[in-house]
Amino acid sequence: MLRLAGMVLLLLLLAPLSRTFAAENRHLDNIRSVLAASTLPRTEQAEVSTRATAAMNAGVPGEDVEIIVSRAVGRGADAGAINRFLDIGLSAKKEGLPVRPVLDRIEQGLSKGVPTERIVAASQRLTEKIATAQPLVDALIRDGMTPRRNNEREAAIESAARGLEKSMDTRDIGAMGAAVRSQHGSLLLFSSAMDTATYFAASGMSPKTASRLVRDAVQKGSTEHDLGAMVRRMDDEMKHGTSAEDVAAKMEHGNMQGERGMERQEMRQEMNTDHGKGSGSGMGGHGM
Repeated sequence: MLRLAGMVLLLLLLAPLSRTFAAENRHLDNIRSVLAASTLPRTEQAEVSTRATAAMNAGVPGEDVEIIVSRAVGRGADAGAINRFLDIGLSAKKEGLPVRPVLDRIEQGLSKGVPTERIVAASQRLTEKIATAQPLVDALIRDGMTPRRNNEREAAIESAARGLEKSMDTRDIGAMGAAVRSQHGSLLLFSSAMDTATYFAASGMSPKTASRLVRDAVQKGSTEHDLGAMVRRMDDEMKHGTSAEDVAAKMEHGNMQGERGMERQEMRQEMNTDHGKGSGSGMGGHGM
């Protein structure tokens, strides 16, 4: 009976592995079919197939490997370019870095028809920024900013990396983390703050101004919702021709500090209106 129970347990443990291997084999079969139908020489097809297998064995999701190879072949990329795409994901995985943002960048670049060299350069640059961001986020976690969901750490690393891509530096990220910690904020708030600052920088605001503006908002108690409101106000102002730096100046003077600032502004307007209505011709009013 014990022997039978042991065999059953072994089979239960092996079942998920079998499904994983089957899925990987399916992706490899699809990749080989795509390569066989391409104009690549047989030797180059074999090189790409070998590189795809290595990437999957290292832990790069088979579905992503298949997407990259299929899209690259469809775009007429040569074997060298395809192998470079796979090597970027493979290297990130081996270094223990979050690989999802890198794979997304490669896949999106291929989907949009971006030249292969530009995709390679952009993906490598993102990988470097992720490598810089990871220890910064891990330091925040060690200081007590514990992830509440499985993907929060990787999301925070990606947000910090994108901030670095927009010319923020490690001190900006450290200061943003300190601001979130001062409010007993979560890793989710840190990610939201970094995303907001990055969006502002991408919209034309200087990286230093963007970082300081969002950091100050967090220190004043802004939540993820408030930061989202700041982004919406930024969009509204820029649609009316206001420059990013001018929007920053308005926010810094308290005119547009997210939803809270707008609520305070609306309350002041209402109070002024009520005061005007009640002043009449007496008490120094401006009535008829």
